Amino acid sequence: MIGLTLYDVLAIPTTASTDDVRKAYKQKALETHPDKLEPTVTEQERRDAEGRFRNVCDAFGVLSDPVKRKAYDDRIQLAQENKKHWDEQHDRRVKTRDEWARQAKERSEARMKERADFYESLKRIKEEKQRYMEMVELFYQELRDCHPEWESRRQAALQRKEMADKGQIPRRHTTHL
Repeated sequence: MIGLTLYDVLAIPTTASTDDVRKAYKQKALETHPDKLEPTVTEQERRDAEGRFRNVCDAFGVLSDPVKRKAYDDRIQLAQENKKHWDEQHDRRVKTRDEWARQAKERSEARMKERADFYESLKRIKEEKQRYMEMVELFYQELRDCHPEWESRRQAALQRKEMADKGQIPRRHTTHL
Protein backbone atom coordinates (compact mmCIF):
# COMPACT_ATOMS: atom_id res chain seq x y z
CA MET A 1 0.00 0.00 0.00
CA ILE A 2 1.14 3.57 -0.53
CA GLY A 3 0.12 5.12 2.78
CA LEU A 4 -3.14 6.52 4.11
CA THR A 5 -5.81 6.63 1.40
CA LEU A 6 -9.27 8.21 1.42
CA TYR A 7 -10.66 4.73 1.95
CA ASP A 8 -8.54 4.43 5.09
CA VAL A 9 -9.79 7.80 6.34
CA LEU A 10 -13.40 6.56 6.18
CA ALA A 11 -12.38 3.01 7.22
CA ILE A 12 -14.13 1.38 4.25
CA PRO A 13 -12.96 -1.14 1.64
CA THR A 14 -12.22 0.00 -1.91
CA THR A 15 -15.27 -1.96 -3.07
CA ALA A 16 -17.69 -0.02 -0.84
CA SER A 17 -20.91 1.25 -2.42
CA THR A 18 -22.05 4.88 -2.43
CA ASP A 19 -24.42 4.11 0.45
CA ASP A 20 -21.54 2.57 2.44
CA VAL A 21 -19.49 5.72 1.79
CA ARG A 22 -22.35 7.91 3.05
CA LYS A 23 -22.85 5.78 6.21
CA ALA A 24 -19.10 5.77 6.97
CA TYR A 25 -18.95 9.54 6.43
CA LYS A 26 -21.80 10.17 8.89
CA GLN A 27 -20.17 7.96 11.51
CA LYS A 28 -16.68 9.49 11.08
CA ALA A 29 -18.10 13.03 10.97
CA LEU A 30 -19.78 12.47 14.33
CA GLU A 31 -16.56 11.00 15.77
CA THR A 32 -14.21 13.72 14.51
CA HIS A 33 -16.33 16.91 14.54
CA PRO A 34 -14.48 19.65 16.46
CA ASP A 35 -17.70 20.80 18.17
CA LYS A 36 -17.78 17.43 20.01
CA LEU A 37 -14.59 18.35 21.88
CA GLU A 38 -14.68 19.44 25.49
CA PRO A 39 -14.15 23.16 26.13
CA THR A 40 -10.96 22.44 28.10
CA VAL A 41 -8.95 21.09 25.12
CA THR A 42 -5.86 22.93 24.02
CA GLU A 43 -5.66 24.96 20.83
CA GLN A 44 -3.35 22.32 19.29
CA GLU A 45 -5.84 19.52 20.01
CA ARG A 46 -8.63 21.64 18.46
CA ARG A 47 -6.56 22.21 15.28
CA ASP A 48 -5.76 18.48 15.09
CA ALA A 49 -9.48 17.64 15.39
CA GLU A 50 -10.36 20.19 12.68
CA GLY A 51 -7.72 18.63 10.41
CA ARG A 52 -9.13 15.13 10.94
CA PHE A 53 -12.66 16.42 10.23
CA ARG A 54 -11.46 18.13 7.02
CA ASN A 55 -9.86 14.84 5.94
CA VAL A 56 -13.19 13.03 6.49
CA CYS A 57 -15.07 15.70 4.49
CA ASP A 58 -12.53 15.58 1.66
CA ALA A 59 -12.73 11.78 1.54
CA PHE A 60 -16.52 11.92 1.34
CA GLY A 61 -16.39 14.62 -1.34
CA VAL A 62 -14.22 12.45 -3.59
CA LEU A 63 -15.60 8.98 -2.85
CA SER A 64 -19.30 9.98 -3.06
CA ASP A 65 -18.93 11.35 -6.60
CA PRO A 66 -18.53 8.46 -9.12
CA VAL A 67 -16.41 10.54 -11.57
CA LYS A 68 -14.03 11.83 -8.88
CA ARG A 69 -13.86 8.36 -7.31
CA LYS A 70 -12.91 6.78 -10.65
CA ALA A 71 -10.19 9.37 -11.18
CA TYR A 72 -8.96 8.85 -7.60
CA ASP A 73 -8.94 5.06 -8.02
CA ASP A 74 -6.98 5.43 -11.26
CA ARG A 75 -4.39 7.62 -9.51
CA ILE A 76 -4.14 5.14 -6.64
CA GLN A 77 -3.70 2.27 -9.10
CA LEU A 78 -1.00 4.19 -10.98
CA ALA A 79 0.74 5.07 -7.71
CA GLN A 80 0.71 1.41 -6.66
CA GLU A 81 2.18 0.36 -10.01
CA ASN A 82 4.81 3.08 -9.75
CA LYS A 83 5.59 2.02 -6.18
CA LYS A 84 6.06 -1.55 -7.37
CA HIS A 85 8.39 -0.32 -10.12
CA TRP A 86 10.25 1.95 -7.70
CA ASP A 87 10.52 -0.86 -5.18
CA GLU A 88 11.99 -3.15 -7.85
CA GLN A 89 14.50 -0.47 -8.82
CA HIS A 90 15.32 0.14 -5.17
CA ASP A 91 15.83 -3.58 -4.56
CA ARG A 92 18.06 -3.77 -7.63
CA ARG A 93 20.11 -0.79 -6.40
CA VAL A 94 20.39 -2.30 -2.93
CA LYS A 95 21.60 -5.60 -4.39
CA THR A 96 24.10 -3.77 -6.59
CA ARG A 97 25.39 -1.75 -3.63
CA ASP A 98 25.61 -4.86 -1.45
CA GLU A 99 27.54 -6.68 -4.18
CA TRP A 100 29.86 -3.70 -4.64
CA ALA A 101 30.41 -3.51 -0.86
CA ARG A 102 31.12 -7.26 -0.71
CA GLN A 103 33.64 -7.00 -3.56
CA ALA A 104 35.25 -3.92 -1.99
CA LYS A 105 35.56 -5.79 1.30
CA GLU A 106 37.12 -8.78 -0.48
CA ARG A 107 39.59 -6.50 -2.29
CA SER A 108 40.46 -4.77 0.95
CA GLU A 109 40.96 -8.08 2.76
CA ALA A 110 43.12 -9.33 -0.12
CA ARG A 111 45.27 -6.16 0.04
CA MET A 112 45.58 -6.52 3.80
CA LYS A 113 46.63 -10.17 3.39
CA GLU A 114 49.15 -9.24 0.69
CA ARG A 115 50.54 -6.52 2.94
CA ALA A 116 50.75 -8.91 5.91
CA ASP A 117 52.45 -11.54 3.71
CA PHE A 118 54.89 -8.92 2.42
CA TYR A 119 55.82 -7.81 5.93
CA GLU A 120 56.11 -11.42 7.04
CA SER A 121 58.46 -12.16 4.12
CA LEU A 122 60.48 -9.04 4.95
CA LYS A 123 60.78 -10.24 8.51
CA ARG A 124 61.94 -13.69 7.32
CA ILE A 125 64.48 -12.07 4.98
CA LYS A 126 65.87 -9.93 7.80
CA GLU A 127 66.07 -12.96 10.08
CA GLU A 128 67.86 -14.96 7.36
CA LYS A 129 70.23 -12.07 6.71
CA GLN A 130 71.00 -11.88 10.42
CA ARG A 131 71.65 -15.63 10.55
CA TYR A 132 73.95 -15.40 7.51
CA MET A 133 75.79 -12.44 9.01
CA GLU A 134 76.28 -14.41 12.21
CA MET A 135 77.48 -17.45 10.25
CA VAL A 136 79.92 -15.33 8.21
CA GLU A 137 81.20 -13.63 11.35
CA LEU A 138 81.62 -17.02 13.01
CA PHE A 139 83.45 -18.31 9.92
CA TYR A 140 85.81 -15.30 9.87
CA GLN A 141 86.38 -15.63 13.59
CA GLU A 142 87.39 -19.25 13.12
CA LEU A 143 89.70 -18.25 10.24
CA ARG A 144 91.28 -15.49 12.35
CA ASP A 145 91.76 -17.96 15.18
CA CYS A 146 93.49 -20.41 12.80
CA HIS A 147 95.53 -17.72 10.99
CA PRO A 148 96.23 -14.72 13.26
CA GLU A 149 98.26 -12.95 10.54
CA TRP A 150 95.04 -12.47 8.49
CA GLU A 151 93.72 -10.06 11.10
CA SER A 152 96.87 -7.92 10.91
CA ARG A 153 96.63 -7.93 7.08
CA ARG A 154 92.97 -6.93 7.29
CA GLN A 155 93.75 -4.07 9.68
CA ALA A 156 96.53 -2.83 7.38
CA ALA A 157 94.21 -2.96 4.36
CA LEU A 158 91.53 -1.01 6.26
CA GLN A 159 94.09 1.66 7.22
CA ARG A 160 95.26 2.01 3.60
CA LYS A 161 91.67 2.33 2.43
CA GLU A 162 90.94 4.99 5.06
CA MET A 163 94.03 6.96 4.10
CA ALA A 164 93.14 6.69 0.41
CA ASP A 165 89.61 7.94 1.17
CA LYS A 166 91.13 10.94 2.92
CA GLY A 167 93.46 11.52 -0.02
CA GLN A 168 96.63 10.92 1.97
CA ILE A 169 97.89 8.20 -0.38
CA PRO A 170 96.97 7.43 -4.00
CA ARG A 171 94.60 4.56 -4.65
CA ARG A 172 96.03 1.43 -6.16
CA HIS A 173 95.08 0.82 -9.72
CA THR A 174 93.91 -2.69 -10.27
CA THR A 175 92.64 -4.37 -13.35
CA HIS A 176 89.74 -6.73 -13.31
CA LEU A 177 89.74 -9.68 -15.66
